[in-house]
Amino acid sequence: MASPLAWITVDLKAIDFNIKQFRCLLKPQTKIMAVVKANAYGHGLFEVAKQSIKSGAASLGVITAEEAITLRKHGVLQPIVVLGAVAKDEIAPLIRNKIALSVFNEESYRAIARMADIINRKAIVHVKLDTGINRLGFPSVDSALRIIKLISAKTRQFELEGLYSHLASVEELNQSYTNEQILLFERLVRKVANIGIKIPVISLAASAAAMMVPESRFNCIRIGISLYGLWPSRGVELWCKRSKKTRNFRLKPALTYKTRLVQIKRVKAGSYIGYGCNYQAKSAMTVGVIPVGYFEGLPRRLGNLGFALLKGAVVPFVGRVCMNMIILDISRRPRAKVGDEVILIGRSQNKEITATDVADWASTINYEIVSRLPEHITRVYKP
Repeated sequence: MASPLAWITVDLKAIDFNIKQFRCLLKPQTKIMAVVKANAYGHGLFEVAKQSIKSGAASLGVITAEEAITLRKHGVLQPIVVLGAVAKDEIAPLIRNKIALSVFNEESYRAIARMADIINRKAIVHVKLDTGINRLGFPSVDSALRIIKLISAKTRQFELEGLYSHLASVEELNQSYTNEQILLFERLVRKVANIGIKIPVISLAASAAAMMVPESRFNCIRIGISLYGLWPSRGVELWCKRSKKTRNFRLKPALTYKTRLVQIKRVKAGSYIGYGCNYQAKSAMTVGVIPVGYFEGLPRRLGNLGFALLKGAVVPFVGRVCMNMIILDISRRPRAKVGDEVILIGRSQNKEITATDVADWASTINYEIVSRLPEHITRVYKP
């Protein structure tokens, strides 16, 4: 196979390192769910799932039935939870493959119960309470408790494996709202315990809360963005580095995104570069073309705002980001040649561009940058 013109390298040792960093924060009995939804945040579903299990994750979180079934077809036998909604015709295959479904309203409960009856198989379920994000989930403690009682009574149709919720504003360091959500979730946990119903997996904390808010950890944390070595926000990173309890906590980014120069040319002073003629060369300059654009996951907004690395130098994007190409000002690298590596995310000598840097330039978040890296870009895995 010929060398690709653009490729992503995923360091599986970094995935292992990040899981073990979280393990150091937890009690021995607290479990880790590795969230590998959205193609493992752009890193590659199966390889990351396999490494996460190898590194100690007790279960995997996905968002679609397709992701879950794909993992089973690849031989993953560990517990998998679908954290999102599924179509009615997807319920039976999930039940047959012993994949946990989310029950987040009466309709989802009824649909799963009906299908479990039809195929005469027990459905594994996790009940979701909405504690304040106003997204999926039962809207109140009482409504969730009523369904939990029904599920617990229907032992032929259901195995109640989990109870969970999601915090809305930990990344923004909004502790008061986070505390309100924790109290609401605790109220349901207590009521369930008081009526003698045992639920094995109680989960509230995702990456940021797992680092910052010990009382949110319960007996299972769900790590998504930080599984891949990325901080949920710059505020969380700063908080962790300043706190005595987490000052030694580190994350290693797992992903590097590279491409190659495919053309180099001299441009005269006054020449326009790219679509819309929105960049004009103030003086004679050398530009390089790379064969990636917004189809390859680089936001169009990065036109005249983004940067890459070439032989240890920072080189700016000039002109608009095209569908499949970007033009770079490489005037400061006169010895550059066609075929040279260009780093879009990663390190070159003593310089580094992170997914968070790219997100800042594009006025978005690192979650979006990595999760939108298309699957057709070749992934290379470093064991």
